[in-house]
Amino acid sequence: MSKPATPDAYFAAIPDGMRDLAMAVRHCIRDRAPHLTEALAWGFPCYSGHERVFSVIAHKAHVNLQLWNGNRLAGLDGRIEGSGKQLRHVKLKDPADLDTGFEAIIDAAVSLDQSAPERVR
Repeated sequence: MSKPATPDAYFAAIPDGMRDLAMAVRHCIRDRAPHLTEALAWGFPCYSGHERVFSVIAHKAHVNLQLWNGNRLAGLDGRIEGSGKQLRHVKLKDPADLDTGFEAIIDAAVSLDQSAPERVR
């Protein structure tokens, strides 16, 4: 199977079990940060402001919200996982995971991009 050419094609190709959750993450990002641009990078939808802020990556049993500068948000919420130099993620398994804590993570990442953008290396 070839890589999708657009974000819409990426979301359409997600198997039914995770498609609705991935779309809900996409809508949450768009609702809370409509100024971010959406484009494919490395085969996944990425959302950028001054720098790259998020990616949405669907897996078989969960959806990851990649936080490109997640290392700078690590103390915000116990759901932020990972140990990379900069990249962190939030693992989402159910629509109930898109709660006010999740929205606070979205808002904090967007605010960080607006106030102190940093290119991921």
